[in-house]
Amino acid sequence: MEVSVRYIVCFFCTRLFCATDALNRGAPMEISQLNSMLIRLSPSEERYRRGERYDWERENRRVSLDGRSVFRIEQSGTVDRSYRELEITQTDCPPLLGSLSLRRNSRFNPVPEHVHENIEISYVYAGNCPQVIDGHPVTLRENQVLLLDTNCPHAIGELGEGDIMMSLVLNRDFLRSSLLGTFTHESILSQFFVNALNDETDHNRYVRFHAQRSRRVRRYFQEIMCEYFDPSNNADRVLLNLLQLLFAELISVYEEDYVKRDENRGAISVIPIIRYIEKHYRTCTQESVAEHFAVSPNYVTVLLKRHTGMTYVQAVQAQRLGHAASMLRNTGRTIDDIAREVGYENQSFFYRKFRVQYGMNPAAYRAQHQPAS
Repeated sequence: MEVSVRYIVCFFCTRLFCATDALNRGAPMEISQLNSMLIRLSPSEERYRRGERYDWERENRRVSLDGRSVFRIEQSGTVDRSYRELEITQTDCPPLLGSLSLRRNSRFNPVPEHVHENIEISYVYAGNCPQVIDGHPVTLRENQVLLLDTNCPHAIGELGEGDIMMSLVLNRDFLRSSLLGTFTHESILSQFFVNALNDETDHNRYVRFHAQRSRRVRRYFQEIMCEYFDPSNNADRVLLNLLQLLFAELISVYEEDYVKRDENRGAISVIPIIRYIEKHYRTCTQESVAEHFAVSPNYVTVLLKRHTGMTYVQAVQAQRLGHAASMLRNTGRTIDDIAREVGYENQSFFYRKFRVQYGMNPAAYRAQHQPAS
């Protein structure tokens, strides 16, 4: 969904403004109120629009990177507020709120090449955002998302009045354990995409999500902003759940991008094969999968091994055990019934494989993961 410039605005208010506004409203922030907060130019943006330029040398030190000089911007305190108009901080904030920051990038103020120590997720709420990432020109379009690895050199071009880009800053451990890590046991496809995302981030130092057609990405970011700038009593839990929903959608977007890259290379994509195994894991064989995709049985394992690190047998095993674990967490069905449901007729074999995968027997896993009655 496109957002009209007259509804998209820049963010300049302080935490006190947000808290006072919320108190006056007597209700949680709505999307319309979020947008109205984003409409006015901040005092610094007014100066930048008149031609004033921020002195980057004054508060940021230079470091040498691959033979060239770049700025190192410390993402704490007020050092980087020169190009990010607002960071919400509060001394009594919940743990999650204290471990991330959400900021709007300043307009009319280009940012020279720089690095920083945290993961940065940039989201274009409106307009476009030209950047140079590790020497590669990239223009982010509205509703696209960019994940930048730690110490990835990048510069941001001058944003116009209708260009709104938000930056979500968090540490790498939080990203990989609390966000991406929650998907690795859901299915072999989720695990594959999480591993692919991590590999691409490690190798290329950034990942671009072409999410311009995703209504969920916009909705989740709007809700994240409302909850972050006007936190409820349960802000910690709400934000974590919203971030996990956001990354679930980004993984879906990444899947589309990944399949298109395979198609453009003329390569056989492993994604349809993984999806077929996830759907038919109870009854499929290596031969039936090969016949369905008109390849040899050996090539099925070659593809799976190349892209997931698993053989065909291991992939089916992982899918069966993943579904078994899900039913142990979410249903009251007997363990023997669950084993049969996911394709294990030999109960002893199921118990042995489950313990290898999860480090405990199914009963212990259920006791640990089901809420107490």
